[in-house]
Amino acid sequence: MLTHRHDTIIGDIPEDWQPKPLRSLLEKQFSGDWGSDEAEQAVSVLRSTNFTSSGALDFSDVATRYFSQEKAETFGLQKGDLLVERSGGGPDQPVGRIGFITEDIPDGTVSNFVQVLRPDPVKVDPDFLGWVLYELQRTGIIERVQQQSTQMRNLNWRDYQRLLLPWPEPDEQRRIAAALKLADDAIAKAKAELEATRELKRSLMTQVFESGLALSVSKKPYKIHRCYTASIPAHWDTEPLGKSLVLIEYGTNAPSNDYQSGYPVIAIPQVVAPHLSLTDVPFAEVSETEAAALRLITDDVLLIRTNGNPEYIGKSTIVSEEVGTRHTIFASYLIRLRTDKENLLGAYLNYFLASPLGRRQAGAVANTSAGNNNIGARAIKQFKLPRPPVPEQEQIVDLLNGVETEINALVGKVEALQQVKKSLLQNLLTGKIRIPEGATHG
Repeated sequence: MLTHRHDTIIGDIPEDWQPKPLRSLLEKQFSGDWGSDEAEQAVSVLRSTNFTSSGALDFSDVATRYFSQEKAETFGLQKGDLLVERSGGGPDQPVGRIGFITEDIPDGTVSNFVQVLRPDPVKVDPDFLGWVLYELQRTGIIERVQQQSTQMRNLNWRDYQRLLLPWPEPDEQRRIAAALKLADDAIAKAKAELEATRELKRSLMTQVFESGLALSVSKKPYKIHRCYTASIPAHWDTEPLGKSLVLIEYGTNAPSNDYQSGYPVIAIPQVVAPHLSLTDVPFAEVSETEAAALRLITDDVLLIRTNGNPEYIGKSTIVSEEVGTRHTIFASYLIRLRTDKENLLGAYLNYFLASPLGRRQAGAVANTSAGNNNIGARAIKQFKLPRPPVPEQEQIVDLLNGVETEINALVGKVEALQQVKKSLLQNLLTGKIRIPEGATHG
């Protein structure tokens, strides 16, 4: 028999709250149906893939299934309904995710791996109940009522319904739900700002390398690696990349170790990370001669030359001062590019390689061998690089750095707001923090 270590499954509660079993707070509940491919009535069916980690449902890919007319007439989801993932999960994700129905879906239903809970509005605020159930899954407490079978996690539905949940009086429930909604709204707004700024960067990455800055008005067309074309300012150079490099070489084949003996080695995970750092890097023991030859300096560019994932080929990163001031080397899966600073800035090259124009060229020259995708030094040297004078390169780098700084700030803002929401969930749902009447208005 399932027992509780505290007053409720998520913790102790104030003396003026009550513990209530989930089933006592429901007006109705029902399981879903996957239907068939051949019945006459098309119906939209929500399934596990429509759940997210935030409680919001993703409606971008809703399945269409077919049912008899009679069966279809019984369907319908109402505002305030809660969807529970009864089966699913993954190695690092417990089953039991929650989906909030925020608007009526008269003709919709759910798949057979999903349960619909219809809270009794007289007894409980639906949003409050949803957040309590959400917290069970988010914290992993839900694992106490899940079972594992054939690589799928399943809720023990009988025990799930018996879980004792915190139950403050209805007005306080609504205040708690309103506070959590304010947190959610703030997160959604910050995410929208972040996506808008990322879209601005994507647009700029196309414009500045294929059209130049606004101050450049005289343009001429030229061909970029076979079928790729662009128009660039007439005073920009279009010589192959190799003309502006003073060094291009492969990294070490020495095996890495996890006991930090030798030199830190930059490898593929550090290149594809948002920013190059020495956090969790492997180490390798190499001779002093090889270590000296492969030592990275600030403004070197590291490019992935071979990988099973074609999307990785040609991805690059710029060596930061943190890495450049420590004796750091790089792995053989990478190529180091060092530019002639009088003609080409490493930061400009790194941004170019990440641009649509740079990515198209990397994809065009990559070849496949033994299941790996590869790009070699000879092909990289032939990249057609739109190269403005260094002062304009600096302007472009400053522009893109500014956008990147804004993106980083917004990423931090989203993470901070998510941490605030996490704290609110932990404290509001167990009464450690109480919201006075009227505190969430406006």
